[in-house]
Amino acid sequence: MTPVPRSPLTTRPLPRRTLLALTGGLGLAGLAGGCAVVPSGRDAVELRPNKEPATGRRTEIEIYNNFGADVGAGIVQCATAFEEQQDEIAVRVTFAPSSGEGTGVPQKLLTALAGGQAPDVAFCDASVAPAWTRLGMMTDLTPYFEADGLSLEDFFPACAASMVYQDRVWSMTWDADANFPFFWNKTLFEECGLDPERPPRTIEEVDACAGEIDRIEGGRATRVGILPWEQYGGANSLLTWGYSFGGSFWQPGTNQVTPDDEHVVAALSWMTRSAERVGGPDAVSVAPPSLSAHPFSTGNIGMSCLVTPNLLEILQLNPDMEVGATLLPYQGPGASQPGEGAWLGGWSGFIPQSAAHPEAAWQFLRWLAVSDEGTRAQWENIGFPVGYAAAAVNQTIADDPVAGIYHQSLTSMVHTRPLITVNNFYNQRLEEKVELAVYGRASPEAAMRQVKDLTNREADRFERVG
Repeated sequence: MTPVPRSPLTTRPLPRRTLLALTGGLGLAGLAGGCAVVPSGRDAVELRPNKEPATGRRTEIEIYNNFGADVGAGIVQCATAFEEQQDEIAVRVTFAPSSGEGTGVPQKLLTALAGGQAPDVAFCDASVAPAWTRLGMMTDLTPYFEADGLSLEDFFPACAASMVYQDRVWSMTWDADANFPFFWNKTLFEECGLDPERPPRTIEEVDACAGEIDRIEGGRATRVGILPWEQYGGANSLLTWGYSFGGSFWQPGTNQVTPDDEHVVAALSWMTRSAERVGGPDAVSVAPPSLSAHPFSTGNIGMSCLVTPNLLEILQLNPDMEVGATLLPYQGPGASQPGEGAWLGGWSGFIPQSAAHPEAAWQFLRWLAVSDEGTRAQWENIGFPVGYAAAAVNQTIADDPVAGIYHQSLTSMVHTRPLITVNNFYNQRLEEKVELAVYGRASPEAAMRQVKDLTNREADRFERVG
């Protein structure tokens, strides 16, 4: 296996204390949005997130697997399939779960990096690349990418954008999670005198439908058209509707954030008005407090964004509910078509800068994210839409009755999480300030100005001290 020449590194080495400090500050950002996974139905005894390497191979690589349950078992099955298709590289899969509510901090990975014991392949939300590359944690994949004749044009636009930072490729998207398609309760639409076959295309039409669905009883909203502030957290909600209004969250190519963009503020203003219309977030009583499933499953919510696990769960819990799927509604003048608000979540693979076997690691990463065999193995064993637009399995995904709408959202999607060095900090501030605005404790304008000032100050601090 001929080593690929590496370009000169422009990152600075990461001190051990800085690396360990990341477990509390710059972990994987915004994982609450979830991934569009189709559960495999495997028996629990088969859900093993670890794997011993095949014997008799010239090279052994290690993958850190931060997933449990079906997804973790799927990673193991993909690694096994890779071993079966070549006879040089063995794969050890080590379970390395993220920890910490909301932040998903990869403590085992960061500790391994700090101790000089990095795996050969690890997984991340691609939005961490601006920080992690600056801190010397990721290998520049551009030489490998170019040597194998790969082109960014072969990936879906949002995937290509997320893989690149400062004109270099740092990760490979293998789970292209579309956040979000839009779902409506056809059964409830019909009960409320709405056309169950005509979903809203604009935010104005969403409001019109919600006005027919909302039901207030004794000061409590027992049935609502939509809860726009509850689309997997405040930050994810604002990203979704902010993009749907045509807003911008940062200045690409810089670390300067723009949450006070007029269209983002307009989106947050709409979210707050929606809350006021039903008496405030505390007045919503559409599900019992003990309900662990998504509240859309109760049949008391007319419209919602959903990730695939929730959609499948809802269809199982309420089989009599007829659910329709479409692209996200939009709002002019900033946006101009349905689906414009969708943005990329999901997972990418990268090679830590101190990996012992980067060339062999690249062979696995390329196989998983790009090859027909690897992308199909990932789809069949895990069920994520793929980022490589040229993959043959995309037709299968497009035809899937559940995943098809996610694939449709993905094909034209252009938005990502903000690709800045302090993305996790930005996400946390959005989470806090969106809640303040929705609960009427701050105006949308003031809340977003605070987020801008705090995040830009933190970005400046990062530039100074890392």
